[in-house]
Amino acid sequence: MPGQYYLGDRGTGRLSLLGETYPDLPEEALAGKRAAHIRARDGLEMDAFLTLPKGHAGGPLPLILMPHGGPQGRDDVDFDTWTEFLANRRYAVLQVNFRGSDGQGRAFAMAGLRRWGLEMQDDLTDAVEWAVEQGVADPARVCIVGGSYGGYAALMGLVKTPSLYRCGVSFAGVADLQDLIAYESRYAGGQQAVERQIGRYWGDRAQLRATSPALQADRIQAPVLLVHGTDDRVVPVSQSEDMAKALRRAGKRVRYIEQDGGDHSLSRNSHRLEFFMALEAFLEENLKPGKAPGNASGSEAATSR
Repeated sequence: MPGQYYLGDRGTGRLSLLGETYPDLPEEALAGKRAAHIRARDGLEMDAFLTLPKGHAGGPLPLILMPHGGPQGRDDVDFDTWTEFLANRRYAVLQVNFRGSDGQGRAFAMAGLRRWGLEMQDDLTDAVEWAVEQGVADPARVCIVGGSYGGYAALMGLVKTPSLYRCGVSFAGVADLQDLIAYESRYAGGQQAVERQIGRYWGDRAQLRATSPALQADRIQAPVLLVHGTDDRVVPVSQSEDMAKALRRAGKRVRYIEQDGGDHSLSRNSHRLEFFMALEAFLEENLKPGKAPGNASGSEAATSR
């Protein structure tokens, strides 16, 4: 259920409710998450969480694969606005703690270092295949949606396994790894931290270029929705700007929404509403039953000012 805030009195041992994050959202309307375990192709065990529409009676559903940000973050069973929104729209949502995620030990977290677009991406592919094998997902209607690192994974999924996804959505996502390293290197300690996580700007440049979606846009077949705020201090808006330009040059179908004053967390309610409305329309357009996979040429641009 949504979060609540309490004030504790140690003297009396009482807790008093101060407020709720979504007080008007009825608990009976929520789908909730169920835990699962997925084995990657190399045998690695991964925690996952599946959200199904309320009242779903069984059978394959259009699936949203939603990789988390970080990538050192992790997903859990807690209330999630994104998953509940999507489940309410009758999509199955799968979240997986791929290698590099927190919460499963040091070795698991370390396994993600400098593996962006490589085994970390394969873990997500394996998660989709698991959902299909379980009868949860319709293999012809899968979309990958994420923010920050999850946005990168969405774009890289479209590059690496173009036939797996019907569409992809990146909010505030990374598109060019070398450019991100250069950006982070402007800050004290930033270069060491980002090169440890992603790779060396020069020493690993061949790998970085091969795993940068903006440099591999010609491999993408599915339609793409990009959303980014101009005041993002974590991932600069230039990452999505460059991705949109690369997709247009390659003749791909892309919609780009630039949110004036937007940050990395959709902190303004107007930006959050804009994003969810665009996401809902994009998924409805591309995951309709019987619709052919989107590989049409051409582009669509939208800018929010």
